[in-house]
Amino acid sequence: MVYENNEIPFLLASKLNRPQSLYQSVPRPRLLAQLHEGLKHKAAFVTAPAGYGKTTLLSDWTRHLEVPVGWLSLDSKDNDLIRFWNYVTKAIEQARGVTDSLHTTSAALSPGQYEPFIVALLNELNELNETLVLILDDWHVIHNADILESVSYFLEYLPSSVHLCFASRSIHGFLKSRWISRNWIHEITTQQLCFDLQETLKLFQDVEKKELQREQIEGILYQTEGWVTGIKLISLSLRADEWAGSSKHIQSSHERVESFLLEEVFESLGEPLRQFLLNVSILQRMNGPLCQAVAGEDGAVKLAELAKLNLFLIPLDEEKNWFRLHHLFGEFLLKHQQRLDPAKTAALFRAAAAWCESQEMHEEAVDYYLAGACYTDVIRLLEQMRSLMIRREFSTMRDWLSAIPEELLMRHPYLYFSYIFSLLWAQELELAERYLQLAEQHYDASSASWTKEENHRYLGYLYYVRNFKATQYDMDMIKGLEYIRLSLQYSPTGTDLIFASPHMPLAPSIYRSYNGKRGQHLPRGLSDTFFLSMIEFMKPMGLQDSVVVCYGELLYERNELKQAEDYFRLGLQGRSQAHYQPEKVYVPASLFLSRISQSRQDISQAEKWLEEAYRRALEDEAKAALILLDLEMARMRLNAGDLSAADEWKNRYRLAADDPVSVYQLFVYIFLVSVLMESGNAREAWALSERLLPIAVKGHRPMDALDIQVLQAMMLRLEGKSQQALLKLEEALKFAEPDDYIRVFVDKGSRVAELLTDYVQHRQRGSIRDKNAPSLSYVRRILSGFGGTAESPEQGKITLENLLTPREYAVFRYMEEGMDNQAIVAALGFGMGTLKAHINRIYSKLQAKNRVEAIKRGKEIQG
Repeated sequence: MVYENNEIPFLLASKLNRPQSLYQSVPRPRLLAQLHEGLKHKAAFVTAPAGYGKTTLLSDWTRHLEVPVGWLSLDSKDNDLIRFWNYVTKAIEQARGVTDSLHTTSAALSPGQYEPFIVALLNELNELNETLVLILDDWHVIHNADILESVSYFLEYLPSSVHLCFASRSIHGFLKSRWISRNWIHEITTQQLCFDLQETLKLFQDVEKKELQREQIEGILYQTEGWVTGIKLISLSLRADEWAGSSKHIQSSHERVESFLLEEVFESLGEPLRQFLLNVSILQRMNGPLCQAVAGEDGAVKLAELAKLNLFLIPLDEEKNWFRLHHLFGEFLLKHQQRLDPAKTAALFRAAAAWCESQEMHEEAVDYYLAGACYTDVIRLLEQMRSLMIRREFSTMRDWLSAIPEELLMRHPYLYFSYIFSLLWAQELELAERYLQLAEQHYDASSASWTKEENHRYLGYLYYVRNFKATQYDMDMIKGLEYIRLSLQYSPTGTDLIFASPHMPLAPSIYRSYNGKRGQHLPRGLSDTFFLSMIEFMKPMGLQDSVVVCYGELLYERNELKQAEDYFRLGLQGRSQAHYQPEKVYVPASLFLSRISQSRQDISQAEKWLEEAYRRALEDEAKAALILLDLEMARMRLNAGDLSAADEWKNRYRLAADDPVSVYQLFVYIFLVSVLMESGNAREAWALSERLLPIAVKGHRPMDALDIQVLQAMMLRLEGKSQQALLKLEEALKFAEPDDYIRVFVDKGSRVAELLTDYVQHRQRGSIRDKNAPSLSYVRRILSGFGGTAESPEQGKITLENLLTPREYAVFRYMEEGMDNQAIVAALGFGMGTLKAHINRIYSKLQAKNRVEAIKRGKEIQG
C-alpha cells in the first residue's frame, strides 16, 4: 500500500515499483534488442516527448531481464538532493538486498554536499558481482543543479557492473560530449520510439480490436508521426462511423498535435466524466475517498470507470488503489479547468487540502493549500506541525515558505526567519543575506509601533540567524558570539523558529565537524564564553545536548578531562534528540568517554561505553554508527599492540588506501593510515596521508589536519628520517598551540612522547631554530599529559619498553631467547603475517636490518 494508517511514509514505496500496465501493450522486439545492446555501456538514454511509450517500453524490458532491477519514478518534488539520493539508494537496496555497509552510505549525504555520499555509494557498488540495472523514469522533471552535478559525478565513476537507464523528455544540458566520445552511453531517441506501421496495425487490430482499413491506420500514423499516446488517444475517441479521414489539418509541431489530440479525446467523453476529470485534475495522486472529497459522492465510481477505460491513469501500487493522471493529460486538464473557472479551481485545491489534513497527510495538505493560495491555512498548519518539522528537510520548508507572499511572511516573523534559516541550510547565502537586510530595514521602519515583547522577539530571531550565518559560513566566531549574546538578551527563553532536519552525516566528533579555518583561532576565554552562551540559549528549547557534547570535546582536546567527562555525561542524560537521530549525541559522547577511561587505564569501563553505544545504535537502526564504534574498539586494541582487531575492521568494511575519500570520511581513513602504518605498509600509509591532508585543510577541518600531521611525523620517525619527523611535528605544534590542544598528541602514545622529548632536546641544543617555533612550556604541557615532563634528562631517555609496544616487546624477548618465528607464533597465539609485521616494526624502530642487529641494538638501549 502507498499509505498505511493514514500516515505518509518517509519514502513513498510506489515510486520504487515498476509501473503496472493497465492494458495489453504492443510487443516491440526491435527496441528491446536495443536496450539489451545498451547494457554494454554505462548508461542508456531513452529520450522523447511525453507519450512515446518510454515507461511502458522499459517496464516490458525489465520483464525480460534476468538481473536485479531498481526502478525510481521521479516527480517534481524530487528536486531535492537529499530526497533524490535517498530514493535512489532505496531503489538499489530493493533490487539487490540490504547490506550494513549500504545503510551507512546515507549518513554521508547533506545539503549542498553530494560528493561524500556518491563516494560511499560507489564504494559499495564496486563490490557487486552481478549486473545491476537502475532505471530513472521521468528524468526530465529534475532540474536541481546539485542533483544534475551529482548524477554526472556518479556516472563518471560508475562501476562496470552497474547500468543506468534514463527515461526523459529531454536531456538538454545534461548529456556530455565526452560521454559520447568515450562510448559510455547508448541512446534511444524519438525517431526510434515512434510507432511504425506494423506496430500501429497491431495496436488497432490486436489490442484495441478495432476494424479499420489499412489506409485509415496509415492516415492516423501520418498525423500523429508515430506518437504512441496520440495513436492511443485517437483509438479511444474513435467511433467506426466517424473516421473516413479527417478534414482537420494538423501542423507538425508536437505541442499543437498533443493539444489537438487531447482536446479531441476530452470532448469525446460524456459530460459527467469530463467534469470528473476536471475536478480531479488538481490532484497529485488520487484514490477513491480523495476523489469523493474533491469530485462528489460518485468520485470513487468515476475513478474505477476511468481505470476500466484505460484513460491515461498510472497505477501507483500493485493493488491499484492509488493512481495519478498521465502527466501530459493532467497538465492539459488542469489548464482547461483553470481557464474555465479559476474560483472553482481554488475551491478544489482547498477540498483536497482539507481531506489530506483530516487524514494527517500534512505534507500534501500544505502543497494543496499553497496551490490554492490558502496562505492562512498554510500558516495554521505549519503552526501545528512545528514539532513534526524537526523530522523534515530544510529544503522542503524552504520551498513551502518561498511560496507564501513576502509581506505575509513578514507579519509572522517566526516564519520569515525560519525561511532565511532554511536558505542558509540550502547554502543560498546571497539570498539569505538579502532577506536579512530586508528584515533589518523592516525593523527600522516598523518597530516603533511594536510592543516591547514584539521588539525583543523579532531581534531574538534576527540575531540568532545572524549567529548561524557568522559561525557556519563566515567562520567568524567573534561575531557569532556577539550575535548569540544579543539573541539571548532579547530572547532569554530561546527561539521558536522551525528547526527542520539538516540531514548531516553522523560524525564521531561534533567539535571536529565544525568548519574552522586553519590558523584562525578563538582565544580560550572567548571560546568558553561562546559555548556556554550557546548552551544557555538552546536550553529553554531543550535543544542543547549537541552543544553540550561539542563543548565537552573542546575540553577533552585541552586535556581538561574531568570537566569534559561532566559535559559528556550531561549530554547523554539530555532528551533533545530522543525522538530523532539520538545517535548524533550519544555516539560522540560515548566515544570520548571511552577515551577518558582509556587515559585512566580503565579499559573495562572504556569498553562498556562503546558497547552501550553499540547496543543503542542497533536498537535505533543507526547503521552509520557501527563503523565508528567498531573503529574505536579496534583502535583501543591497536594501542595495546593487538593488530588483529584493526585488520578485521578494515576487511569488514572493505576499506583500501586507494578508495576515493570525502571530508566526511576523514575519521575512518585517518585510522586506516594508522592501521597501514602498524601493519608495515609504510608506502600506502604515507600516500593515503598525503591525500587526506589537503582534504582536511580544504574542508576546514583543522583538528583532522593536525591528526594527519602527527601521524606523518610518526611515520617519518619509523623510516629513520628523524630530522624530517621533528620538523613535521613542529609544524603540527605551531597550529595546535594557539588553541592549547593536548590530546591530539597524547592519544598517539609513547612514540609521540619520544618525538616530543627529542624535540625539546634539539631546541635546547639549538639544533632547531625558528623564531615562530612553539613555546617549550607548551610542549612540556603536552608531555605532562603522558604522565611526565621534559625537564629531567632521565625522563627523556629512551628505553626499550617505551620504544616498543607491549606486543612488540614480547616478540623481541622471544627473539632474544633464540626462538624461531614458528615458535613465537605458537607462544603468542597470532598469525605469521601479524608476527612479520611486528618484526618489521621492531627492525624499523631499532634501525636494524636483521634479527642479529636488532638484538644487539636492543641490548645497547637496555644498557
